[in-house]
Amino acid sequence: MGIAYRLLGDNGRPSLGFEQQKPVGSMICPLISRRVFLTIALFLASSIGQDALATAHKFHASFTTVEFNAETGALEISLRVFSDDLEQALSRQARRRIELNQTPEVEELVSAYVRERFKLRRRDGTPARVVWVGMEQRVDMTWIYIEAPAPGGFTDMEVLVTVFFELFRDQKNNVSCKDAQGKRHDTLFRPGDNTFKPLVPAS
Repeated sequence: MGIAYRLLGDNGRPSLGFEQQKPVGSMICPLISRRVFLTIALFLASSIGQDALATAHKFHASFTTVEFNAETGALEISLRVFSDDLEQALSRQARRRIELNQTPEVEELVSAYVRERFKLRRRDGTPARVVWVGMEQRVDMTWIYIEAPAPGGFTDMEVLVTVFFELFRDQKNNVSCKDAQGKRHDTLFRPGDNTFKPLVPAS
């Protein structure tokens, strides 16, 4: 048996509280019929869902921070990306739907994608070995952690980041690091950039 609700306040005036109406026999006289209510709810849910997807984020970018660990002689790298962009890139590459929270082998897929789209080398052209550390999700962002041996620090290293270039024409990939004097250096990659750039400009 269904239950209908109507808004009531003190002295029978409308309010934000709900009062349960008593059913009459086996019939109910709802304020809004079930069919009309469901139609409105489905329309609103569809509209809100489409708007949310369209405005999930209005720009496409990744943000990389590189730090040099003098004790280990390695570059410690954190790459921050939008989770929905990452899922789209992985799904495109795997040719099936990939979900970060559901796909069991997601770390292997992300690691392979990063190796393809995030490259380091020495200035003489020798590729640097990128080592997977891990990943974590924070709200709508995913943080990816990798390392690369670099005994000479930043000065001898070049980078190329083409993350999501295959998806978005307005994608921007920023790489940030600080030199031994604490000065920050930013390197920006846009679609069409296929050339390695130094982490720290030659002095």
